[in-house]
Amino acid sequence: MDKEKIKGVHLGSTLRKYLYDFRKKNRYTISQVSEMIDICNTYYERIEKGTKGQRLSLKTAFKLATLLQIDLNELYDLEEQYQKDILHD
Repeated sequence: MDKEKIKGVHLGSTLRKYLYDFRKKNRYTISQVSEMIDICNTYYERIEKGTKGQRLSLKTAFKLATLLQIDLNELYDLEEQYQKDILHD
C-alpha cells in the first residue's frame, strides 16, 4: 500500500494549505500556533493536516480568524474552498 494513502484518501490533498501557509509565512511552529489559540498541539496538527473532523467548530474558527487577522467570514470562505478541493481530489 502506498504510504501516502490512508483509507483511500491522499494525505497531500487533505492539508488545510491556508493554515499551513500562514504558519510557515510567519515562521510559527505547530506548538506556537496551538498555544496562541489555546488548543493542544496534537489537535491543531490534526486540523492543519485535515485529519481532524470535516468542519471547524465555531470556537476554533473564531480563534484562527483572530490569529490570522482576518474576518470570520473570510476564514469560512477559505474553509469552504478547502472542503470543495478535498471533495474533488
